[in-house]
Amino acid sequence: MSPAPQSTSWLNRYWALPLMVVISVAIAVFIIKSRPAMEHQASVREGVPVTTIQLQSHSIRPSVLGYGEVYPDVLLDMRTEVSGKIVFVHPQLKKGAILPADTLVVRIDDANYRLALKQAEASLAQNRANLEEQKLADQDAKLDLQLAKDKLKLSETELKRFEKLLSKGSIARSSADNQRSTTLLIRQEVQTLQNKLDTMPYTTEVLKAQIEISESEVATQKLNLQRTEVRLPFDARISTVSSEASQFVSQGSTLFLAQTIDKVLVNAQFSLPQIRLLSRGFDMEPGAFQQLLGNEKNSRSLIERLGLSAKIRLAGDDLGTLWDAQVERISNNLDPASRTLGVIISVNDPYQKAKPGVKPPLMEGMYMEVELWGAPQSYLLVPRDALHEGELYLADSQQQLKRVAVNGYPQQQMLLLDPTEGLDTNSRVITSDIFPAVQGMSLSPSEDSTAQTSMKSWLEAH
Repeated sequence: MSPAPQSTSWLNRYWALPLMVVISVAIAVFIIKSRPAMEHQASVREGVPVTTIQLQSHSIRPSVLGYGEVYPDVLLDMRTEVSGKIVFVHPQLKKGAILPADTLVVRIDDANYRLALKQAEASLAQNRANLEEQKLADQDAKLDLQLAKDKLKLSETELKRFEKLLSKGSIARSSADNQRSTTLLIRQEVQTLQNKLDTMPYTTEVLKAQIEISESEVATQKLNLQRTEVRLPFDARISTVSSEASQFVSQGSTLFLAQTIDKVLVNAQFSLPQIRLLSRGFDMEPGAFQQLLGNEKNSRSLIERLGLSAKIRLAGDDLGTLWDAQVERISNNLDPASRTLGVIISVNDPYQKAKPGVKPPLMEGMYMEVELWGAPQSYLLVPRDALHEGELYLADSQQQLKRVAVNGYPQQQMLLLDPTEGLDTNSRVITSDIFPAVQGMSLSPSEDSTAQTSMKSWLEAH
């Protein structure tokens, strides 16, 4: 059997594979060379779209919120000024009752005080009679003295005549001695009457003093008699009653507690940063502050210079009912527990302004929210939600993000910024959220008309 014939295909030759590689490389080089030259094109990165508002300065009255309880302007602790048995108690003298001024609420048995008044009046009448008697005695003493002086003058004249007769030997010496003795006795009588008359003014002064004592005793007993009737000094609401009819009370015992209804106070507490916000821009020359505190009028002037005003509402009241209020004074010390400063707020006629179901009367113990306003100051205004953990995001003139740390004062949904912090008013505040917020990143800002409208409405309301 003859062997099979060998293949004569050119693919089987040893030089075929290298030839194919060379041809493939040549084709690849031709294709690369025939393509147009590559040109470098810079990549265009679009800025992050954000909404912005322009920083602007406005004159704004800053406000802060504080809280405190209502308490009466005057809380009267009515105590007895005399002791005795209670014989009358007003039927409406009960806790919570409102009684008009000058209402007789309690009467104490006055029998003993009427007797004491009669005794004092009798003693006064006796002392007055003694004074009149003393005046008559004084007149009598003056007449007696005058008569004694006249007798003395006559006796001395007679004595001189006797002495002349004795020198001539016309009378006996015993007669002259008797006349001299009589003259001495009359002179002694004159001296006695003069001494008596000299002491009478002192006796008169003693009697006058006794009359004054008696008059004061009469006045005291009249006052005690009046004090047996206890009347309200003002329109009052009774808060506590401690007395009953037929009860014996000693002097100084508490009968009841009453409070005024024409004015109430709220001691609202504010932190020191809040007080600093309201007093920002307040300037005073050295020594002027002490002068302002010199009297009540100047102290009121201090409140007016600070421009403080207030409104109050019930804490947690969804209706938002407001009461107009006045700033009375500022507390003299910090609360030791909360380290806050008290500002005393007053509301006049809290009962007259009440509206059933809408505006209740302000009563003791109500917990109030106090909004305290300061004087107008220049501030930069931005929405509060534009603040991100103490920083504002700004779009600078190069449309790049700039992060700036600020110290702002929250005001409801807005934020007040001090213009002296160095913020560039040419920058725009970003009001939309950015994440991540990278310093220097490119931005594509647009006007936030909604925020602008909200800020305008807020400014009009303030």
